[in-house]
Amino acid sequence: MNTLKEYIFDRHNNYCNQKYGNNLPYSFHLDCVVSQGRKFEHLIEKYWDDCVYPALLMHDSIEDARLTYNDLIDILKRYKYSYAENIAEIVYRLTDEKGRNRTERKNDKYYKELSENKFAVFVKLADLSANTLYSKLTGSSMYEKYKKEFPKFKERVYIEEYKEFFDYVENL
Repeated sequence: MNTLKEYIFDRHNNYCNQKYGNNLPYSFHLDCVVSQGRKFEHLIEKYWDDCVYPALLMHDSIEDARLTYNDLIDILKRYKYSYAENIAEIVYRLTDEKGRNRTERKNDKYYKELSENKFAVFVKLADLSANTLYSKLTGSSMYEKYKKEFPKFKERVYIEEYKEFFDYVENL
């Protein structure tokens, strides 16, 4: 694979045969997350290329693509990312806890670890906005779940410098 993006897309689409919605390749979701993040790139501009963009691409890699924290570091170093450990840490903090349902998976530990890394919060906002917008546009029942869960997310991880992004997601 020539780029990190190609590698991650292949990992989700082909290796894991993962789908988004009913029939879209999972890379569609990853592109949507990057697109949502790009709308607010000005909030983290100097960190975009070296840290945030790769984290947006890889945000589900531990949870869904069967990669470990150390796998992420190795992959990022292979693609010459200087901040491989920082990026892997962002992705790690985005990974749900073990649990039988959404409430168990997004528990106090999850929110605490997420709130301790402002770039992880940014990436999660991009993920939430992509999921919320997609579910709204497709009439998915997940739309109401995302809207219902957002106030708790905001209460637990709010960062004033991302107010514009929080407001955007809240108003979707």
